Amino acid sequence: MSPSVFRMPVSATCGQAIAALQTQHEDLEQVYYVYIVDEQNRLVGVTSLRSLLTHAPRTRLTDLMVREVITVAPGQDQEEVARFVARYDLLAVPVVDAQQHVLGIVTVDDVVDVIRQEAAEDMMLMAGVSDAPQRSVLRQTWHRAGWLLATIGGGIVAAEVIGLYEATLMKVAVLAGFIPVIMGMGGNVGIQSATLAVRGLATGSVQIGGVGAFLWQEARVGVLLGALYAVLLGAYGVVRFPDTPMIGISVSASIFLAIGAAGVIGAMLPVGFDRVGADPAIATGPFVTTLVDLLGIIIYFNVARALLGL
Repeated sequence: MSPSVFRMPVSATCGQAIAALQTQHEDLEQVYYVYIVDEQNRLVGVTSLRSLLTHAPRTRLTDLMVREVITVAPGQDQEEVARFVARYDLLAVPVVDAQQHVLGIVTVDDVVDVIRQEAAEDMMLMAGVSDAPQRSVLRQTWHRAGWLLATIGGGIVAAEVIGLYEATLMKVAVLAGFIPVIMGMGGNVGIQSATLAVRGLATGSVQIGGVGAFLWQEARVGVLLGALYAVLLGAYGVVRFPDTPMIGISVSASIFLAIGAAGVIGAMLPVGFDRVGADPAIATGPFVTTLVDLLGIIIYFNVARALLGL
């Protein structure tokens, strides 16, 4: 927040505001708006410099000002302030206390710095690493080990789930060769959707368009991606194993369902984390990949059982 604010009393005119700006411009860092205050320095309205310069000097500021001013509180999180500025296309937003006294302004330049900082932080959280290079090797190792522990835990669970379908693999061993494809494609789509969700939550675009609309869009994208790769992988399976075409068909159906589900899960987890007050960036780590991998394996083997009659 910058304490330098160009403010004028409610009784001022455009001409008086221009004269005051010419006098105070060296003390003001950046001027985008004129904030109109009453006798108690309480914010009552705002107008742009363009309106100030395009109206007659005798025009009262109260005739030009917008009375419903978007403001933020001094204790508000900087990321929330950045969302306000981005959402309403503001060049600056005033900071006021509980009595609407003007304390300062946050300019778009400050917001750009905040967005850059928050984006870097989210990228680090998504990867499960720290952005503090000054930490010792042992501390960085310990910090990253926690995330990797969650990943290896998910891998162990996945191995146990695959073990439940050992009889199926013994009957049709070729099914094992497609496991990495099913898990890899589902995991990648899930991460893509989760990344878009985190970015949308950070910029406020998800809230503007509506969470339901975002989830519906990602669900449709997942279905289309699933259909595309189902055709490609299914065609490969049928050509590669012409004697048992149902293998290709089962793989095709499995990857369609796995990718479609991964798109929805990847979009829903960050939104869910945000709703409960947790940082949504953490959902793009092992949580998405582990859950999508497990679901993909279950879908794959159950579809194969049903179509191959195992």
